[in-house]
Amino acid sequence: MAAPRLVIVTGKGGVGKTTVAAGVARAAVAARRRALLVEVATPGRLASVLGVNALGAEPRVIADGLSAVALDEGRALEELVHRLMPLRLLSRRLLSSETFRIIAAAVPGIIEAALLAQIVAWLEERDFRGRARWDVVVLDAPASGHSVPLLATPRTLSGLATVGPLGEVLRRISRWLGDPELTRALVVAIPEDWAVAEAVELYESLRDGLAIPVGRPLLNAVFPRRFSRTEEALLADADAGHTVDPELLAAGRYFIERRRAALEHGKALREKTRARPLELPFVFARGMIWDDLDPIAEAAAPALD
Repeated sequence: MAAPRLVIVTGKGGVGKTTVAAGVARAAVAARRRALLVEVATPGRLASVLGVNALGAEPRVIADGLSAVALDEGRALEELVHRLMPLRLLSRRLLSSETFRIIAAAVPGIIEAALLAQIVAWLEERDFRGRARWDVVVLDAPASGHSVPLLATPRTLSGLATVGPLGEVLRRISRWLGDPELTRALVVAIPEDWAVAEAVELYESLRDGLAIPVGRPLLNAVFPRRFSRTEEALLADADAGHTVDPELLAAGRYFIERRRAALEHGKALREKTRARPLELPFVFARGMIWDDLDPIAEAAAPALD
């Protein structure tokens, strides 16, 4: 399977979705692919993960091979109107109308269509050599409750616009979202019951409900295996005999339990999605910045194959 051009990272809030999206982008950069990292949520935390000032509505170079941008609803709507009405005089006059903006905001799916159209525009943008400006666009998508309506937009509006410029925009979005050679959605969970249950529901909605190509689930914040079975037995004996500092014992037992929980949740995720999850390691750091993402990037790299 070809490396995807569009990678959609989504999951329930609180699972580290933004950090994982940045890790996926770092994996792409490590593979010498030019990546554009796109944030949808407002206010977002991508800038803090990247260690840069607030992102703007225009793509900005962040590091060698990496650009980032915050997707802005108003800006995306303007660009959509300009695409639908090539005559700038008419499109500007329409956009200057407060009534139009109110109506546009009230019509279900219009803002979402504008956001997706902007993403497709970046995917299809060419540089002066005529090659794609970015090899891959990584979308830090909204949390699961908002991602499905966003990605369902072409279907939602398909009955309203079958012909004309808007119909063509929707068909182009659908082609990108439905092509397994171009697009891959990655669903993120952590080893918690609520996160796995939400991830399974989201995975099925994207794969079966919207027919969007879905990659292996990502189980984030997985504690690595630190102790062998023999060492675990020794820890149990030390606990019984009170021969080790109680705080160290508690830390050891906590580590073992977190690893055990990760294995159980990974198994549940695999059984319910019928796809083996990729385990992303828990990164022991006070904060998370771009240079700390290598362990996540290395673990997430197979998602881009």
